[in-house]
Amino acid sequence: MRKRNNEETTILSNDPFLAGRTEAAERYGYLAKNAAQWRMISLILAALCALCVIMTVHTATRATVVPFIVQVDQHGFEIAVSPVAPADVDGRLIMARLARYVSSLKTVYNSTQAQLDLMSFVHHTTAANSPAQTRFMEFYEINNPMDIANTHTIFVTVNSILPLGDNMWQAEWTTRGLSITGGTELFRRQYRGIFGVTVYSPTSMREVLTNPLGIFVTDFNFSEIIAW
Repeated sequence: MRKRNNEETTILSNDPFLAGRTEAAERYGYLAKNAAQWRMISLILAALCALCVIMTVHTATRATVVPFIVQVDQHGFEIAVSPVAPADVDGRLIMARLARYVSSLKTVYNSTQAQLDLMSFVHHTTAANSPAQTRFMEFYEINNPMDIANTHTIFVTVNSILPLGDNMWQAEWTTRGLSITGGTELFRRQYRGIFGVTVYSPTSMREVLTNPLGIFVTDFNFSEIIAW
């Protein structure tokens, strides 16, 4: 092998044209190799740029909304501003939301639009894919308010909302059925129910508009305790 290399070196040194052609081939080979490496680098950079653009668009379309609580004084001036966190939601707010939930679920109006507004509130206050969602849909199937409104309306009075611990609440309420013809009271019943409630911050503008404090009912069960 060493002898062969020596012979090639001797031939190249004795033939300047062959030596020049060999040097040119080596130079162009190096340039071609270098160009291939830069093409590979360019392709990698282009792929990274495309990935950055995709991630930027994805992040922009999934922008989160952070609601804030603004406290004002008697003159309407802001005195405190802070983002809403689940731990900051006062129990009285949960009681108010739950009382409205119970009232909206059981009330029956003879106005279609008013009834749809109540049902929409129940929907937006019920946690998605939760037992409560299944229960309220079953309740509406059995007690269709549109059918009930053909004969009478139902009005609800919430008597009490009490915390039971571990995100559980007890509610008691009274319903009154009134005839749509003369407004005569047809019945009066009292109920007691147990409700599971969770709180989490809304992440979209739709959630901010429909449930700004993020108070959701996860489960419930109620029964009649008095009828007269």
